Amino acid sequence: MSRGLASRYQPVLVALHWLLALMIIGLLCLGFFVLADMPNSDPKKLDILVWHMAGGMSVLVLMIPRLIIRIWSARPATATTGSPLLDRLGSIAHGSLYVIVFLMIASGWLTGWLISGAFQPGGEPLPASFAVFPTFRAHAALATLLAALIAVHIAAALYHQFVLKDGLFRRMWFGERTIVSPENSEQRSQTASPGARRIQ
Repeated sequence: MSRGLASRYQPVLVALHWLLALMIIGLLCLGFFVLADMPNSDPKKLDILVWHMAGGMSVLVLMIPRLIIRIWSARPATATTGSPLLDRLGSIAHGSLYVIVFLMIASGWLTGWLISGAFQPGGEPLPASFAVFPTFRAHAALATLLAALIAVHIAAALYHQFVLKDGLFRRMWFGERTIVSPENSEQRSQTASPGARRIQ
């Protein structure tokens, strides 16, 4: 795909990035620090599960346009640490974030389907433990992996911003955006150039 280089990410993508970051971290905290400590016999747990599942579906709805916009829009050149190995690991970790989020949504939805009878008026009680469902065990394992990857992602972003001082945060924020035409994209610059077009 022929695509120019942008000084910043597309504004809608920026908004989705930060919104989804807050939503996903919030859902992880809800799962780890609230739902995990509540016994399934607690009648309040079902209500919180409904909100948790609704949040997961909202993440799915927002992840789809985010992925499409990321694929088709011009974006900044890949950030580099100066180490080919670290750059490769960073690329794998970033792609894994997308994959794991979608897998978490799928495993959560399947678990919800397995206990769907509990959501009906006068429905079945929740099992003593969700661990009886392989889908839940996968969901829990993926949640731990996702939390670890998010921590690495944040640490890497801080390293770029404050150690390498390459202005990484500016790329994923709002402001004037320039795009270098594809034929000049080898310039890989984040500043405006004679062949750039400005986008507010």
